Amino acid sequence: MLVRLVSLVFSFKKNPFKVAYFMSFAGNEDFLEELSATFGADQVLIVYESGLKSNIARMKNAGTIVNAIEFKKYQIVNFVKGVQLSRVAIFDNYYPELSAIFKRSGKFFFQIWHANGAIKAFGWEDPSTYHRAKEDQNRFQKVYDSFDQIVVGSKKMGQVFQKSWHVDSKKIDQIGYPRTDKYFNQEWIQKSQSRIQSVCPELNQRRVILYAPTYRKNVTYTLPEDWDELVVPEDAILVLRLHPHLKQIEQKIASLAPKRVVTLPHSITTQELLCVTDTLVTDYSSIAFDFSLLKNAQSVIFFTYDLHEFERSVGIQQDFKRAFADKLVKNVTQLNYAIQRDSSAKNVIRKLNQNWNSLNDGKSGARLIRQIKEILNE
Repeated sequence: MLVRLVSLVFSFKKNPFKVAYFMSFAGNEDFLEELSATFGADQVLIVYESGLKSNIARMKNAGTIVNAIEFKKYQIVNFVKGVQLSRVAIFDNYYPELSAIFKRSGKFFFQIWHANGAIKAFGWEDPSTYHRAKEDQNRFQKVYDSFDQIVVGSKKMGQVFQKSWHVDSKKIDQIGYPRTDKYFNQEWIQKSQSRIQSVCPELNQRRVILYAPTYRKNVTYTLPEDWDELVVPEDAILVLRLHPHLKQIEQKIASLAPKRVVTLPHSITTQELLCVTDTLVTDYSSIAFDFSLLKNAQSVIFFTYDLHEFERSVGIQQDFKRAFADKLVKNVTQLNYAIQRDSSAKNVIRKLNQNWNSLNDGKSGARLIRQIKEILNE
């Protein structure tokens, strides 16, 4: 009721902004720069979640953005303001407040999500959804239905949204995923490599193995029982990178591992780390789809030692499980073997690109901006 009331109040105000971008994940700063350059920094509003203050500060200092307001949980005024004071709104996540927003005629909502592909289940595919109250389920669907277009980087991801959100195929915008554009930008890649080489010289001339497990709902991470049996080859170094919410325990986990396991400062982003990585070890994270776009990508290993529990509590995309059933590594002994052999793994990368990156070519952001221009000119 409060969201709807505030929404109605702001609905009578004029739109001072052409575009509002709702930011709950970092990593799309290049696209935000394109938005500002195209429409004018004064015409773009960023509504960001509290954990992204430092990212916003950097963009403001660089002159990329001018208008930014913080959106804290349960503090809905800024959220509603961002929706109602802009003609086009772009969201990178599920926002429950959208179920009660009064959407004026002429407003347009894009969903660009925060992952290029899907291994984890979400929406109606999440096993917990069917245990929720009917009112909750109705609210979920109202949010899904509020989006006019859902931007995807592959036909496969479009099918995932149709199934997970129960939306019509007409809402799937197959123009590529803007967040992947940087992986086609050789200048950015070389800059990232040079920066890491200067900050972390220990990675130079070594095979870099990046272990980046996914975020867990309960913000905990439990090591596999046989973690102390991990063997990192002498010519390699394994970089441990957990979700930002878990970075406090990274050092502790690294200290429990054998030789040649390190952590790096989070001032170096995970996206930058991918540019120097030869082998990616992950579990259910969409980072695998991003990594497979890079020329330096040699192999991807899915280390799913808690598969049964994760599938029960969060859920796995069944198509993905079927496609990679013989590639899922269940314990550290198997992980050691996969790291050592590192041979025909290029087939995994090829399959990831064919299924999940078919529309990504480095120009997705430009295509989305053209669509926004057309909407604003109507």
